[in-house]
Amino acid sequence: MSARKWYLTLVLALALIASACGPAATAVPTQPSAPQATEPPAPPAGDTPVPPVTAEPAVLTIGGLGTPDTLNPAYAFLSESYDVFDLVYSSLVREAPTGEYVGDLAQEWSASADGLTWTFTLKDGIVWHDGTPFTVDDIVWSINAVMSNPDGWATLANYVNGFQEVVALDDETVQITLDAPIGNMEYRLSFLYATSRKDFEQFETPEDLQSFLNDAVLGTGPFKMNQFDKDAGVIILDANEDFFDGRPKIDQVIIRAFDNADAMVQALKVGDIDLTTELPNAAFETVKGFPDVQVVQQPSRSFDELIINSAPPDRDPAPSANPALRDPQVRLAMAHAIHKQDLVDIVLQGLGSPGTTIVPPTLGGGFWHNGDIQDVEFNLDEANRILDAAGYVLGADGVRARGDVRLELRLQYPSDEAVYPRIADLLAEWFGQIGIRLAVESVDPDTLIAACCPAADYDLIIWGWGSDPDPDFILSVMLSDQFVDGGWSDSGYSNPEYDALYLAQQAAVDRDERRQIIWQMQEMAFNDRPYIVLWYSDTLSAYRTDRFTNFLDSPLGLDSSFSLRQVEPVQ
Repeated sequence: MSARKWYLTLVLALALIASACGPAATAVPTQPSAPQATEPPAPPAGDTPVPPVTAEPAVLTIGGLGTPDTLNPAYAFLSESYDVFDLVYSSLVREAPTGEYVGDLAQEWSASADGLTWTFTLKDGIVWHDGTPFTVDDIVWSINAVMSNPDGWATLANYVNGFQEVVALDDETVQITLDAPIGNMEYRLSFLYATSRKDFEQFETPEDLQSFLNDAVLGTGPFKMNQFDKDAGVIILDANEDFFDGRPKIDQVIIRAFDNADAMVQALKVGDIDLTTELPNAAFETVKGFPDVQVVQQPSRSFDELIINSAPPDRDPAPSANPALRDPQVRLAMAHAIHKQDLVDIVLQGLGSPGTTIVPPTLGGGFWHNGDIQDVEFNLDEANRILDAAGYVLGADGVRARGDVRLELRLQYPSDEAVYPRIADLLAEWFGQIGIRLAVESVDPDTLIAACCPAADYDLIIWGWGSDPDPDFILSVMLSDQFVDGGWSDSGYSNPEYDALYLAQQAAVDRDERRQIIWQMQEMAFNDRPYIVLWYSDTLSAYRTDRFTNFLDSPLGLDSSFSLRQVEPVQ
């Protein structure tokens, strides 16, 4: 699950966008709890004794702008939580920097000819962070826990859809039986973490399970929990000496939350932090000039969009959107009135690219993104022509109307997003030139969530998503049934044909066949316009080259477990 503005892949993922910047950074000693270095061997007898030399522990400090909501994977929504899970937990398989899936707990695996039975052989030498041997029953219990209590394990339940049975065949073999073939099995398994039975099996109700903070998280990953101080915005992780795939080359990771980006950038400049993967666009060029600092620009899996209220008018209660938004011509005119390249150049300062579909180009190395879709061009004259032809007459006050329906729309955005006010200003300017008046409002994220999902009490919203590596989840946000009961649909889009295609892509085992279906779904959503995708932003990172080296530059990020396992101090 990737870091993103909304934590998708999961039930109720809309809550993710509500994350605010973390509390003010607290001074953190860099060594008090760091692992102690090993003393060198004693000199041979007869030599003059030499005082033991203790090497300084290699402590990497990461700066960010938020803290985990919880370290309980049953109910974690924020990207900061999953960043920690990536370091402390293991799963049967894991996404590699290449985009392929490689063995994590599993040494090897295979699927039956009919795709209904998957068999995994575990690696040797796996132990929990407390030194307890890890057994095949532990991973079997972990997956079965999600299957047996989907309401409790709300944020992971989506990944076990279609799982029929998970059993241990012997001391090193896991077998998973499915109801029907699954075309993205490895992707799903990568989020089904091996969790500790002694920590989680005690909870009898979903509410009890979800209230468990899991502050002393116990896993089998390359780093283990030392300290989690949510109030101070500090997480300390120690290298796992017994990690089954080899001990990390650094001794400790400290993750610090800052209350604003300026303070974080200054901390990078003076060396109080060694790495950040949340470099603000406005500081990118400045940080390039910092001595001993390397900046990294990577295409992300994120996009930002204009959400158009698409809730069915016959729902109860009825949506409170302007009825003109149900007119496809109004939506098309709005699309013509958005200069996406200007948004990228002005707001992102060129650090991104104009967006088209809900599947970002980075997914699967571009395999899943429908690059054949031609975007609607920015053309205010064409937008005005479309509205004229649709019968919306321009009034003396500059606002178009058709009968009693005036093109006066609310445009809202979450107050914790720094770049959204500028987007709103530009949209208001462009829309004003085609006779659409926008009432712009910054709204607390929690309030905005309550208004949109599923109340449908809005017209337009600027917001964003970050996608999983597989397109399955980002496609699911458009499903009809994800709006009815307060799921992750924010637009209220409902299209039975789209829903049927979603089920078809889930069942498609052939990769090319699945891509064809997914491309068709993207085209359908693009033409119906529940979203107008504005841009695909870049991930901006920076690290101190005088402190650490050998970061792995990949779509997983410089702070991924693959990267932090190989990072080493500069000698």
